[in-house]
Amino acid sequence: MNKTKSISLVVLILTALTFSNAAQAKLNVVTTLTDLRSITSEVGKDLITVESIAKGTQDPHFIEAKPSFMLKMSKADLVISIGLDLEIGWLPSILQGARNPKIAVGQPGNLEVGPMVEPLEVVKGNISRSEGDVHPFGNPHVTLDPIRAGQIAVIIGKRLAELDAEHATQYQANASAFDTRMKEKTKLWQARVEKSGVKKAVSYHKTLTYFFSRFNIENPAILEPKPGIPPTSGHIIDVIKIIKDQKIPVILVENYFDPTVTNKIKSDVPSVRSATVAVAIDGAPKIDKMDDLYEALIKSVEGK
Repeated sequence: MNKTKSISLVVLILTALTFSNAAQAKLNVVTTLTDLRSITSEVGKDLITVESIAKGTQDPHFIEAKPSFMLKMSKADLVISIGLDLEIGWLPSILQGARNPKIAVGQPGNLEVGPMVEPLEVVKGNISRSEGDVHPFGNPHVTLDPIRAGQIAVIIGKRLAELDAEHATQYQANASAFDTRMKEKTKLWQARVEKSGVKKAVSYHKTLTYFFSRFNIENPAILEPKPGIPPTSGHIIDVIKIIKDQKIPVILVENYFDPTVTNKIKSDVPSVRSATVAVAIDGAPKIDKMDDLYEALIKSVEGK
């Protein structure tokens, strides 16, 4: 082998090692939800790897604690969840099975964002199972408010900066940019909702509470008689009456619930619109980032 070829070979080996070390240096993040994956990706960009456990088409209350999820988390530097008991039925089992002390509850590698963004519907007093699947610490569907999503980005940016101080400035700048974008777009979305004239809407579950609250839409009726309880004939009759009495123009059914229950309502109230809406990233085609998710919801309110 001549000298030139030897030098070229050394250069190739060093280059490969450099890329390998760079890849190994990336923080490995696992999120419970696709929304959190999307926000985290915007904050971390190419400095991290990130994947989610739940799919955007799945009800996040009910995820199977698969061994493959435990394997993913065994290699994680950071696990990001909503908290507020949203993942209580499956995340603890995955964390236990992962046997990764870095991501244990209370460690820097474990981040719950829900309690940090002023949860709505925090229960006061005693509750019982007869009230359905109630979340005593507040409604967990916080990512459906773009302003809270921006706050979550800032929270994630701070934690990534703590775990990877070398790139702290980049994480914080990315988080701030996302937060600013959400604030600016929310003003435009609010103007469109106001122009649509929609003041009230029916949903299947209380998934859209934060979206409705942000955009000043009342939610006088839920298709579930109680959280987690499927609609009954008697309850649907009550919902129909509310729709007629309050002239509610639209029903939004979250993408992981059965939309056929609206057929009975529409046969009795032909004027009401209904739409199945994605409530998470990847919940429908072309819902690839948070902007897409909010834009699709706004269009559903507008009837587009």
